[in-house]
Amino acid sequence: MAQTLAQMSLTCAWLEAVLLGINCMLFGGCIFVLTSIRGPSYRVLIFASAFQFTLAATHAALTFVQALEAFTDPIITSQPDGTNNYYFNSGGNGLNLAILSIYVVNTYAQELLLLWRLFVVCNHRITLCILPLSLWITHCVVGSMAVYQFTAKDANALKSNVVTFCLSGWGLEMTVNVTTSASIAYRLWRTGRRNADILGQFTQKLKAAIFMIIECGALITTCTFVMFVLWAGGNPAGLIAASIAAQIATITPLLIIVRVGLDTTADKINARYSTSRPLEINVIRSQSSFRDYPMHIIPPNSETDADSSIAKAEGGHKSISVL
Repeated sequence: MAQTLAQMSLTCAWLEAVLLGINCMLFGGCIFVLTSIRGPSYRVLIFASAFQFTLAATHAALTFVQALEAFTDPIITSQPDGTNNYYFNSGGNGLNLAILSIYVVNTYAQELLLLWRLFVVCNHRITLCILPLSLWITHCVVGSMAVYQFTAKDANALKSNVVTFCLSGWGLEMTVNVTTSASIAYRLWRTGRRNADILGQFTQKLKAAIFMIIECGALITTCTFVMFVLWAGGNPAGLIAASIAAQIATITPLLIIVRVGLDTTADKINARYSTSRPLEINVIRSQSSFRDYPMHIIPPNSETDADSSIAKAEGGHKSISVL
């Protein structure tokens, strides 16, 4: 049995609450990572993360208030099919306008943070970011116009001008995310290819960073694509799913920070254990006398000294045991 519009709204509100819980954990991890590392981008990322998390929490709270009003207000429930009409004919509803406004502002912030990452990867060359930045500005204009269409009291989820601006806005949102994520991944890949000899063991970490950017970009793009398809097919559930998209728009940047922080922490732990133990090297010279060289205890980060001591052994077979 197909769900009604009211039932779909209630389902999306429940899923949004679950995603908000995930955002709470990611935000806590994000703050821990940023305060521990305190890199050059510390303040920018702290502000962006707090801003987006605040928007996501506010959006979830207003969605709950909207559901409470739709299902308990006697004026709405006393009318035939009143709850469904409340969600469908949402024009002129101040609460609905606030929810939509927070959603679009959150997507703008997510895209702007992605553009900032592209700017950093491109060595602060603004010329390489002109195309994604132009698409982002266009998306801001079209998305704001889509929200403005709901100020009219006769606006509904399937009105022609509403559908046109919403589809255009979502199309631009997907274009911005795909273009920017692909540009970041390409710049990282190009850097790794040009400096493969210098990077050495860090090549694998560079590949992991590329896949992480692609995965996180695909997360919000897939969600937007589903809404786009539903709306283009005449299903008003596309707009209701914006509650889920508002949380995913926050999850995407927070997830990148937390994953990078976990990788950095793992590297520090591995480095600590790998350098705390001494290297025990036995050098045996095979000659007629079978005389053994003494065992050396090499302190951490002294591989060069070990190699030089081994190189001083003249001729013969060398047996090296590293513990």
